[in-house]
Amino acid sequence: MRVALKLAYIGTDFAGFQYQPDERTVEGELFKAFESLGINVKASNYKCAGRTDAGVHAFSQVVALDVSDAKKVLPRVINANLPDDIVVWAWAKVPDDFNPRYATSRTYIYVLYSREYDISAMRKAAKLLLGTHDFTNFTKKFGEGQSCVRTIYNVELRVNGDFLIFEIEGNAFTWNMVRCIIAALEAVGSRHRSVEWFEEMLNPEKHRERIEPAPAYGLILKDIKYSGVEFEVDDYAWRSLQLKLEKLVMYHGTIYKLFSLFRDSA
Repeated sequence: MRVALKLAYIGTDFAGFQYQPDERTVEGELFKAFESLGINVKASNYKCAGRTDAGVHAFSQVVALDVSDAKKVLPRVINANLPDDIVVWAWAKVPDDFNPRYATSRTYIYVLYSREYDISAMRKAAKLLLGTHDFTNFTKKFGEGQSCVRTIYNVELRVNGDFLIFEIEGNAFTWNMVRCIIAALEAVGSRHRSVEWFEEMLNPEKHRERIEPAPAYGLILKDIKYSGVEFEVDDYAWRSLQLKLEKLVMYHGTIYKLFSLFRDSA
């Protein structure tokens, strides 16, 4: 039997998603949890939807593996063997050949603090992302010879209080792609670069330029969609996740408000 699991994690204290023998990673913690439940990861045909970098968060990362008994991988059972910053909250029975990497779309959200940006210019630049483009200039090490052609289905930049929320959905994303897009949009919004420059960045055959990615802490993998796969939410795991998120919001929200008082009085 093959199952897919949907999980959320706070990336702050992880050296990324991918397993690294000498670092704390999300996969490393998952593997330990599986092994404690008697699941041989190497023999389970384990696959993941993708890898997030150090510090990047996820709300709907997806992994899949073969198991002899579905009860072993019920979200609430796995969560009992996971640290507090990882929560498996949904699962689905999937075909034997299911590989979570082959999704119909992925959605990311990036939140950045709103400075005196030119929001209109940033939105004009963001709209240029729609459609199929070569994102070589927005990829770490220019993709190292790999194809960086991706298709963007939806993009939105909205103002929410003191923050800007950038949401993007595409068929797939290259290494550092979203964070590099954010850095470019910030350059446009700060009036250091033009919308025309942003458009040139989407044409790497004529314009090649390296851009440093925005910080990892503002990025979260929001969702991954599949055709014909319906995930079942574990109510207990979902309530546990919501409680943990509430505690995070209370903690960081209080610190934000506390220090913003001194910023506003300066």
